[in-house]
Amino acid sequence: MIPSYKLFGRKLVIVGAYGSGKTEFSLNLAKQMAAKGPLVLVDLDIVNPYFRSRDATEILEPLGVEVVYNREFRDADLPALSARTDTVLAGSETVIIDVGGDDGARVLGRYKASLKQHKAEIWMVVNCFRPFTADPEGIRATASRIESQSGLKITALVNNSNLGRETTPDHVRQGAAIIKEAAGQMGVGVPYHCCRPQHIQKLPEFQDKLFSMELSLFPADIT
Repeated sequence: MIPSYKLFGRKLVIVGAYGSGKTEFSLNLAKQMAAKGPLVLVDLDIVNPYFRSRDATEILEPLGVEVVYNREFRDADLPALSARTDTVLAGSETVIIDVGGDDGARVLGRYKASLKQHKAEIWMVVNCFRPFTADPEGIRATASRIESQSGLKITALVNNSNLGRETTPDHVRQGAAIIKEAAGQMGVGVPYHCCRPQHIQKLPEFQDKLFSMELSLFPADIT
């Protein structure tokens, strides 16, 4: 169970390096929050044509999640943004924004003023088993690039350290230790530690910071 009530009425930007799992985190967060109230998921991934939030539209919309992207160019690898994005970022809706990769953070510059006005949270999803975020130095360097490109300050790190279907509870713990050190150096918090449902009972030390991750964009037999 996640304390999603703290996020309602907020603008939450999800960023991260390629392979961090930021899109899966965004989708899972949207699905879990949808059980408690309406929200909007904005797909701002105009960099990677694969594994984008818009690919889960048919899953999310029946749950009450509005998925925002340029529907005229759903499957195109084009920098085409929806005008609806400006509307929801300026409004009172609860909004999750999925941004494409660390290079894709540049697109946030277009919405920087509105996001700052709404005191948006900027969460960076980290997988410590990816090459460029394997230690605190790499995490800080990636965060610095995202901040420079977006003009926005990262406010939290999310631990999504995993090795796919080979992931064990100890992998989550290893990532947690590295990310805790990086977060301390950056002066930010770590709101969640992600894990597959079958590992939740094996990680009691994280208590209410555990975030159950079901895979939405991959078939179950490769998880």
